[in-house]
Amino acid sequence: MTFEWPSSLSRQDMTELVDLMNTVSTRETTLGFFEPITASTGLEMMESLDADLRARTVDLLIAREQQGGRIVGMLILARQALPARRHIVEMKRCVIEPGYRGRFLLDGWRLALERVKEMGCEMIVIDVRSDGKAEQLWRRLGFVEYGRLDDFARVNGRVITGYFLRAYVDDVIAYQQRTKKFWHRPDTPTLGESQFETTSVQRDDA
Repeated sequence: MTFEWPSSLSRQDMTELVDLMNTVSTRETTLGFFEPITASTGLEMMESLDADLRARTVDLLIAREQQGGRIVGMLILARQALPARRHIVEMKRCVIEPGYRGRFLLDGWRLALERVKEMGCEMIVIDVRSDGKAEQLWRRLGFVEYGRLDDFARVNGRVITGYFLRAYVDDVIAYQQRTKKFWHRPDTPTLGESQFETTSVQRDDA
């Protein structure tokens, strides 16, 4: 797996990013929608992302299965516009193909933390839904809850809670340096986290 921080997107990149989101959205709840994105809607989303990249208001981490290969993961870091909030970065649209998540957790997460430090920021914030695995997985990476909204999303008549989480970059890095891994081991394993834990142990002990 290789990683890059593009300053703009090609049409091929846009197509592959939409394909990636469609692959995940139709199988999981992490993106907030379940229906495939149409070609026209996807193009609009990617053109907007491309404009943000060119304006340097966001940073995009792309993971490819190999050098020059197809895109299998993405993560967006958005700077805060208000001067009083410049120490905060919002992490958005973290989308990874299931088979690549263990490797992305190690190398991609490390790169994201380094990038946030380079941006001169100290805190990462995210919001996640309660009806998927993402909330507990991010907690295992050191994020803590600072708020929640009961009526965060509505799906097929169900009201979904949203959790607002934050992590201080220095705390996450200090934990990794102390324990040699990013993973905060829970007392009771969370469904779906075994691929992360196994990869973390293998790579950290190497």
